[in-house]
Amino acid sequence: MSTKPSSLRETRIIGLIIPHKFQVLFSMKILERHILTEYLRIFASALAFFIALVIIVRLLDKDIKRFDESVSYLTAVQIVLFQAPRRIIEVVPLASFLAVFFVFGRKVQNNELAAMQTAGVSIYRLLIPILASIFLICLAFVAFYNLVASPAYHRANQLQKKIRLRRSRNVFFKGQHNRLFYIQNLDLENETIDRMTIYELDQNDTVTRLIFANAATWSPKQWHLSKGYVRRFEGTSESTFEPFVTKQIERSEEPERFAGSNKDLRAMTIGELQRQIKYKQIAGQTTRREEVKMHHKIAYPFAAFVVILIGAPISIRFGGAGFFAGLLVAFFLVFMYWGISLATLEGLGENGKLPSIVACWGANVLYAIVGSVLIWKMPK
Repeated sequence: MSTKPSSLRETRIIGLIIPHKFQVLFSMKILERHILTEYLRIFASALAFFIALVIIVRLLDKDIKRFDESVSYLTAVQIVLFQAPRRIIEVVPLASFLAVFFVFGRKVQNNELAAMQTAGVSIYRLLIPILASIFLICLAFVAFYNLVASPAYHRANQLQKKIRLRRSRNVFFKGQHNRLFYIQNLDLENETIDRMTIYELDQNDTVTRLIFANAATWSPKQWHLSKGYVRRFEGTSESTFEPFVTKQIERSEEPERFAGSNKDLRAMTIGELQRQIKYKQIAGQTTRREEVKMHHKIAYPFAAFVVILIGAPISIRFGGAGFFAGLLVAFFLVFMYWGISLATLEGLGENGKLPSIVACWGANVLYAIVGSVLIWKMPK
């Protein structure tokens, strides 16, 4: 029995409908690829513009002026360039919003978006590739913030303080077993300490023993002290005084932690912050500031993602207003984000008023909720 269609009309319907479906799908893929390519091109251009603006105006002009005459111009430029990666992270949300504003704003101006919607193209379908791409970009910037920007910022601080790398001065550190350390000069490169004082405290934080060494080195489990003395106390009175030429005592502390305690938290990587948090928790110290800085390094790059959720509906509604309107709205929304996240929530987190994860991710969640509502209310 023949399996051919029973009528010429059915044959024509089958022949027309199937190619048309493939044609629609193919057209949709081309359209999505076109929107995504346009967004990424504008995002890269906006990011390059803001990076140049930051380096030339903020860093090379404002920051170099504050260096005194003892700092050479070459050193000042090095400091500025080492600070630049951290500044780049700050402008990523601006570039992200501006790109989505121009992409959809241009479609609104040229009536392309209205034509797409008339043809049955959903705004969600156009937005999903952009959101997926910027999410991957945000992940890349998390790695950039952690592995490039933070170490570079530390290098800038070291140059600015004129301290050799891996050397620290006047370090005060609370170690394990209720010990307080004061080190006048620490040299991790040569594994030496110049003048170290160890205060051993009781449960009431009263000094029970003081150990001073004019010089010190260390091995895996011991401090090796030279030319010092041991003073013991009972209450407020000194009970014994014992000078020594050499002395060994148990070591629980890592010398790298001493140097780390003198390091700007903004210059620490996520791994360094995690180790610092663990170490300070063992030593019974508060870790709020370290926890906030750690979560900040992950949460802040995703500001570029959440501003798109707000930027897309705003660009569709006001995109026809032009370049300067988009720039003003971008600065306003990003400054609002900075005000909510950096100035308010993270400050409350460091003061112990909010959990650190809430303090750092709160602005992202707020912007994501507002943006999702605005997108949901857009014409489909």
